[in-house]
Amino acid sequence: MKKHILILMLTSFLLFTFSSTEAQKKYHRKDDPTFGLGVKAGINYASQSTSSGAADVDVTSVLRMNGGVYANYFFFDFLAVQPELMLSGKGLHWKDQFSDAEDILTYIEMPILIKYQPFKLLNIHAGPEFGYRLNATQKNLDNGQKTDIKNYYSNFDIGLALGVEANLPFRINLTVRYVMGLNTVYTGTENNEKWKNNYFQISAGYRIFGK
Repeated sequence: MKKHILILMLTSFLLFTFSSTEAQKKYHRKDDPTFGLGVKAGINYASQSTSSGAADVDVTSVLRMNGGVYANYFFFDFLAVQPELMLSGKGLHWKDQFSDAEDILTYIEMPILIKYQPFKLLNIHAGPEFGYRLNATQKNLDNGQKTDIKNYYSNFDIGLALGVEANLPFRINLTVRYVMGLNTVYTGTENNEKWKNNYFQISAGYRIFGK
């Protein structure tokens, strides 16, 4: 996971450098509206991590869906704030000497992002993400039985999002984003391991209007 984060950060840095060079061309978008609105959907490549060890648990990532709406407001041609309202699936596949299971989590989330868009084709964005847990289910992969585990997960999740977005023709945009969990979400462990949600997100959006 740390390797993935470093790759994303390096990619973002290179794109930022290239974008800054392109910005010197001083493109003009005075006719574009200040406000924007759109819809988006995609997949999350989700897992959880802990700094407490958990050497006896084998953790792998799972695929979950995401979807929602976004709005943005451009203070300048190159700088905007973008809140989103998303329904987002998270969780993990875990296995120990007793169980083989998936924790299936559903959150409603509100990222609040600062977008740097030096030219039309690309922006880099970052900001906090606030989530509220709607559902938590554990699926036993040995027998298919599902169990409600809401009591094992806290209601709130806070993360830090970092991503890049390509603005394509026909009002389409493609986003790749990594969200790093900042708070402990799993409260059911007996040895106080601090598990946090982390995930990569890939989504496609449609701009109803705006940039």
